[in-house]
Amino acid sequence: MKITILDRDTLGSDTPISVLSEIGELTVYDKTAPEQLIERCKESEILVLNKVKITREAMLSAKKLRLICVFATGYDNIDVKSARELGIAVTNVPGYSSDSVALFTVSTVLALVSHLFEYSSFVKRGEYQRFGTPNRLIPVYHELRGKTWGIIGYGGIGQAVAKIAEAFGARVIVNKRTETDAVKCVDIDTLCHESDIISVHCPLNDATRSLISRDRINLMKDGVILVNEARGSVLNESDVRDAVLSGKIAGFGSDVYSVEPFPNDHPYNDIMGLDNVILTPHAAWGAYEARERCINIILDNIKAFNRGEMQNRVDK
Repeated sequence: MKITILDRDTLGSDTPISVLSEIGELTVYDKTAPEQLIERCKESEILVLNKVKITREAMLSAKKLRLICVFATGYDNIDVKSARELGIAVTNVPGYSSDSVALFTVSTVLALVSHLFEYSSFVKRGEYQRFGTPNRLIPVYHELRGKTWGIIGYGGIGQAVAKIAEAFGARVIVNKRTETDAVKCVDIDTLCHESDIISVHCPLNDATRSLISRDRINLMKDGVILVNEARGSVLNESDVRDAVLSGKIAGFGSDVYSVEPFPNDHPYNDIMGLDNVILTPHAAWGAYEARERCINIILDNIKAFNRGEMQNRVDK
């Protein structure tokens, strides 16, 4: 069985990918450019990938391909419709990174709420020593207790974030496709209107693309904090940039972008140097424990596929 990893560099150099050698002949590529894809898929029976886009053309050329394993929960980079038509199975790894992404989400929110980096910078620049007063309380910060934290998307990550937010005393409201009695569910406009903090954790699809754009930003409270840990295109990035520059959004964090890495003409280049903006390199999912968990579940997915079982299949 020939297994090909197409983008090793995106998995982390310490991820134990060698476990896949237990079940097949493993070929590993650090990166795969679009023009290299067809050649590298040609002899493969199983593809393992994270960010590489798998097109219908690539699948048509890969005559031996039986299974595509996404090293992720999201699979919008795979033409699943074509895979289904061609009889190629596709699996993902749900839930493996919930704690890791929740950690990053809450860390980003706390840093923005407390102005942590600004206070630290004040000391590092030597201004505290010259200030002559034992403490400094500018910029003003507020406790989370009593604030409303709106969560868009209430899967494993959203639920983990909600527990932590509630532990800080925040009121949690949620926008999700199917309402539940476990938490206060509201429509997206109500969430935008009522929330002091909004974190985004929903999948990217036709319904969520540009879910947060100018009209919904205008519904938000002045001084809202917005953190995106979903997909970049869930936000209209130009509209978010404008709202940060105007002060409507008082704190903004993002770990995801419509193009990754984002280019020199991306809207976030205009705000990335601001104290109230935290941009991170799509790292939230990647705690070591999460990556180890992910590769082991991929191994289990392949074994289940070989047994004829429907484990974590997204093509059905």
